Amino acid sequence: MQKILASVFWKVASCGCFAGINVLVRYLTGGSPVPIDTPLPIYTIMFFQNVIGVILLSMYIKKDTFVGTTRPGLHAVRIITAALGIGVWYLSLRYIPVTQVVAISFIAPIITTLLAVIFLGENLDWKRALAIFLSILGGFLITRPDRTILGDIDYNWYMLLPLIAAFIFSLDKMLTRKLLLLQESPLSLALYLLTFIGPLCLLPCIYYGWVTPTSSQVPWLLLLGVLGAMAHYTFNRAYALADITFLLPFGAAKLLLCSMLSYTVFLEIPQQFDIWLGITILTLSTVILTTPISFSTKAQVVYK
Repeated sequence: MQKILASVFWKVASCGCFAGINVLVRYLTGGSPVPIDTPLPIYTIMFFQNVIGVILLSMYIKKDTFVGTTRPGLHAVRIITAALGIGVWYLSLRYIPVTQVVAISFIAPIITTLLAVIFLGENLDWKRALAIFLSILGGFLITRPDRTILGDIDYNWYMLLPLIAAFIFSLDKMLTRKLLLLQESPLSLALYLLTFIGPLCLLPCIYYGWVTPTSSQVPWLLLLGVLGAMAHYTFNRAYALADITFLLPFGAAKLLLCSMLSYTVFLEIPQQFDIWLGITILTLSTVILTTPISFSTKAQVVYK
């Protein structure tokens, strides 16, 4: 029981950190209602965030307790996947309110489920089918692409960005869980990720033109780095203690915390009824997805 409670604590803590990151990124990119003199490019923000995070974790970690990895290839794939996912996610925060971005990302568990059905041969029983149907319905209500077909409004293609990020993050979660099952430490995973994402982000920063943060932006970047380091560490601690499916429902804390923080800072919260209905349906689909289900014989053979 203590292990279960600890995993939930670390999961909710990571949700709080990610909520703070989302709000800061929306402000620094110039997408929020709060005016900013010089918006920062996505990869510039990622570069400074990860450099600061590496410095903080390096001060915390003890050299005699740090163990290198024998799986550099798996780490490399995870780092590249995470960098792409974070970049797409940050770009979506520039154009879409925080609550809507987080709500759309709730379709990630459904993507993971579909991948498991297609590539792992898991059984698509009625509960999973219902969860998939509800997630599609919820995503439809939030994005409302039908309004474009009817000619009411021009479709905002930026609404697809959270869906793309959700797909990439679902792959990242499976890679993280795989490394943890191979006895990689949560602290090592966080340190490797923050260390190597920085150089990856430096390349587009130079290619597209370097933007130096202003003195007023430096404190926010420092806070972003602190939250980034804490978010990755607490996230890894949670998944080291419990399975992905068990912790999925507690991801709803991210939506609640993001909504509260976004409203407090930006007075920004969705007003449309269909958006909140879609959020509710997406949350329900996640709950249904994580209830105990049976697997087919074929799936059991895969896991042996």
